[in-house]
Amino acid sequence: MHKGGVVPKNVYNLRGRQSNIVRLIKFDKEAFVHMLAYRILIVFSMIYGVMLLGYYVVPGIGVMVKASTIVIWILFTPQLFETVKGLSLIITKGLAFGHLGKGHGFLMKKKYGKTGAFAIPIPYAAMLLWAIGFVALLLWWTI
Repeated sequence: MHKGGVVPKNVYNLRGRQSNIVRLIKFDKEAFVHMLAYRILIVFSMIYGVMLLGYYVVPGIGVMVKASTIVIWILFTPQLFETVKGLSLIITKGLAFGHLGKGHGFLMKKKYGKTGAFAIPIPYAAMLLWAIGFVALLLWWTI
């Protein structure tokens, strides 16, 4: 017995530890890509920040800063997609992208009178705008 007479309950997650993102590959590849990019982005953005500060002090590192900007842009893409997808999920109360049970989904559709299908293209539209912005950035650098 521990303090207060309560025995701690050991809970085991069959999917593995939360810190082990490789476990996501088995059941959610999209989440794995998101978390992998996020973890790389954390470290790389600190290096990028130092490079940006150095850009104003050290001449000639402009090419490295531009290359790093491209890497940051690519690494941030899954974060943006998942954020917009999550907002679509919230707006539709789980009907778009949700994994609702058949009965619950039916009741939600009956209660709110919509299917959530209108929100499914929103993350992909955001990705299209993001890609257009990327191309515009590259064109701006070459002109």
